[in-house]
Amino acid sequence: MPQPTINSATVAQDDSESEGGSLPTNELAERLGVTRHMTESYSVGGFRYTSLTDAIAQARRMAKIGHELK
Repeated sequence: MPQPTINSATVAQDDSESEGGSLPTNELAERLGVTRHMTESYSVGGFRYTSLTDAIAQARRMAKIGHELK
């Protein structure tokens, strides 16, 4: 019985993924040990903070400056 031939149209999906051809999936990321981290951030006066304490401190400084200018 003859062996089937493989042409360029029958390339496995994994080949294109390794070349950036498609978007990664959560399942693939998990298999590879990639861990997703969600980070909360706080905005004050056009700046972003990952620490609520720092954001509050900046807001207080801005409030104090605003109060002093009146």
